[in-house]
Amino acid sequence: MRKNTTKVLKEANKYLVMQCIQTYAPMTIEEISIKTSLSRPTVLETIKGFLEDGYIVKKGFTKSTGGRPAELICINENSAYAVGIDFEFPNVRMALADIGKNIVMNKKIKYPLDSCAEEVLERLYSEIHTLIEEAGVDTEKIVGIGLGISGTIQKSTGKSLHITRIKGWNNINICERLEREFQLPVYLKNDVHLLALIEKEKYVPADIGDFVYIGIRSGIGSAIFYHNSPLDGTHGNAGYIGHTILEVNGEECVCGNRGCLDAYAGELALNREYRFRKKIKTEEYYTMYDFLEKAKGGDKVSEEILKKAARYLGIAISNLLKTLEIEAVVIGGCKNLEGSSYWEILTDTVRRNLTNDMELNPKLHIGKLQKEEYPLGACCYVFEHLFEKPKLSLAVV
Repeated sequence: MRKNTTKVLKEANKYLVMQCIQTYAPMTIEEISIKTSLSRPTVLETIKGFLEDGYIVKKGFTKSTGGRPAELICINENSAYAVGIDFEFPNVRMALADIGKNIVMNKKIKYPLDSCAEEVLERLYSEIHTLIEEAGVDTEKIVGIGLGISGTIQKSTGKSLHITRIKGWNNINICERLEREFQLPVYLKNDVHLLALIEKEKYVPADIGDFVYIGIRSGIGSAIFYHNSPLDGTHGNAGYIGHTILEVNGEECVCGNRGCLDAYAGELALNREYRFRKKIKTEEYYTMYDFLEKAKGGDKVSEEILKKAARYLGIAISNLLKTLEIEAVVIGGCKNLEGSSYWEILTDTVRRNLTNDMELNPKLHIGKLQKEEYPLGACCYVFEHLFEKPKLSLAVV
């Protein structure tokens, strides 16, 4: 078994102190020591290294209570940057953010629905290069690229295993390709997991440690938080709710199975049914937001397909809550849910399908994340790796 050498322990201290400052800054040395349970000399030594490397700055003082006011430690926001990509084909959003989690520049691109894998990748490279160039930051300070991607992934190898709606997208080592193109480390995670991470950090009340995040996208995804920690699963695909089967002999899903939630409630399914019922032959793509606006404007077809989608999603969420025994749910990916018949049917279906003997009191919240913030979770995921969490060994005797 590998021993916990002095070097490993110092790495652990650096990781712990940096995570603490990123979460709670501005802070004093004493506050960092209390939060991390590290001794004051250890914190001082670690802070000294961060100051020399430029990652943190001293900025102001605490209010005096009679003695000498303590200096406040803050993140040096200009010391590092990251590129974040919310890869939700056909819509892809990307941003460049500083280590203070401020977006410096962002952009949205939209692919043609018939794009093949290589076309998607080539344009992705080009758009990232353009983003970096237009942001005008020192490229030496860009510490990595974060990628939140839909479909199934294998996080340990950096592979995007399958995205059914992109022709030829199978077993693509997206991390390796991007690293080769940009000479930067690339970190891969499920797209909805990253939306949940930034939603939690910015908008979920601190007293909610257990919750389920539902992302309404081209398909439906979810992320699960237990005791403030995300559940990734074996390969990074935990919460793959879109392909849970609700109708054994139901409609065919893009995955090849029948009766999946995505076949009834995802944006792709809504678009297919809308075009069929309206006899529309164009490939115009509508988001959930668009369908809700159409329904509010009196479009009966939009209203009907949304009601159907809400019932299926409500059943899937209630099943998930019964399995996990969690009460809090955040529905993200669409800001105009409030007051809609979709929201009323969704919340009612969740409550009606929970068994009384479990005594669950579901609390459904509409996510507050802005569309421009979608790539920010991927940026923050890069900063989590700025000082890798070392693997400490436990000596068992």
